Amino acid sequence: MKILLKRLFLLLLVLTVAVNTSVLAEEDEEAEEVELYSAVITAKSCAEKALKTGNYDILTNCPPVEAAKTGYVIFDPVEGEYYYVKLGEIYQYELDEGFNGNIDISGVIVGEKDGVPVIEPEDYSISPKPKAGFFKGCL
Repeated sequence: MKILLKRLFLLLLVLTVAVNTSVLAEEDEEAEEVELYSAVITAKSCAEKALKTGNYDILTNCPPVEAAKTGYVIFDPVEGEYYYVKLGEIYQYELDEGFNGNIDISGVIVGEKDGVPVIEPEDYSISPKPKAGFFKGCL
């Protein structure tokens, strides 16, 4: 009888571990995927101002010092939302060089920072803001 109880206990233990493992795997699969096109690399403070005022020109004219103070975010003008980017796949210097420019990015939401979703990029392409033309301001 004791052997039967031990085997039953081991069977229950194995089943419990198997069920918990499959539940954790399902939670990982349910991570929210995000795809953004022509999103703007800007500062968090500028993204907040743009949402409050509805003036999206703020995003492309944001001074870089604002990003140093409040952090870089990616603003999606289509959805009117902004996201932090988890560094690793994308480097800080790339955000610096692309500041006020556009980014196409796909990835998953991996959490929140200060109530703002954080994207872990899987694929991205940055288009820096074009420089002013040669004749701009000459006329």
